[in-house]
Amino acid sequence: MVTISDGAGGSEMGALIDKMRRILTVKGDFSGVSDDGAYVIIGDKYVVFTTDSFTVEPVFFPGGDIGKLAVCGTINDLCVMGARPIGLSLALVIEEGFSDDKLWKILESVNNVCEAVGVPVVTGDTKVLSKGEVPGILINVSGVGIADKVIANSGLEAGDKIVVSGSVGDHGAAILSSRFGYESSLVSDCAPVFEAVDACRGYIKACKDPTRGGLSACLNEMALKSKARIVVEDDKVPVKREVRAICDILGVDVFEIACEGRIVFGVSAGDADEVVGILRDFDCDACVIGEVVRGEKVVLRTAVGEKLMNVPRGENVVRIC
Repeated sequence: MVTISDGAGGSEMGALIDKMRRILTVKGDFSGVSDDGAYVIIGDKYVVFTTDSFTVEPVFFPGGDIGKLAVCGTINDLCVMGARPIGLSLALVIEEGFSDDKLWKILESVNNVCEAVGVPVVTGDTKVLSKGEVPGILINVSGVGIADKVIANSGLEAGDKIVVSGSVGDHGAAILSSRFGYESSLVSDCAPVFEAVDACRGYIKACKDPTRGGLSACLNEMALKSKARIVVEDDKVPVKREVRAICDILGVDVFEIACEGRIVFGVSAGDADEVVGILRDFDCDACVIGEVVRGEKVVLRTAVGEKLMNVPRGENVVRIC
């Protein structure tokens, strides 16, 4: 039995989704339904479709707000599939009495991202619920993109290198420091990743963004689907000192909190330095953090030995996106 809770994550969420798929039996011509987006071939192109819902507290945080978060999250799910976003839907569920000024600021943030990426909001829906029925505002964004070739998160092979596009945990730590009133200079990494993915397109063997569940969830999914073992070097993973401090104070694993503007790539060993060089045009913290070997699971190699990086579970998965 799966008990549904707000903190559902890891194996509990996987079991819940598996049961949903057994009930929803109509598959059509779509593939990739367990990836960041499903796709269907039309002519000589792949049409990629994805959707995501967003709730965050606080609604406004250092480096963004729920509107920026929602459109970046959906756009990035298309981007890591190798697709160029061409259109979005925007659905708002708003609590009665929610501030007009806050709503317009959120929509301005949505538009700013859309202008930066060149993708329009083409359809949507708005609902207003009574006071207390929704925590301020919830947003769902769906997106459609076009790709010449789909990038999966399952193409890793022994010998490949794992590259991260920047420091990890910035978004989660910025949200948590704001939520609990800690003084901090941290800013969320929330941003669209299309340009970075596009610049590395010719080198990518596997690709995923480390959102909910952070680096641990991301790497475990890539390892499981690739039937491979990933060894991560603890001292190679770029983590800001303030991010580590916030995580230590709150007892949160820094590798289990979300990024919202980072990408994890699997690339051939001979291409790793080239990819890092390209990514450093976007973020100076891009680097190789590990390698793929034969076996299974994800291992973190530290100064005192190795330990498993397990899939984050239940209440340990902090709700920040």
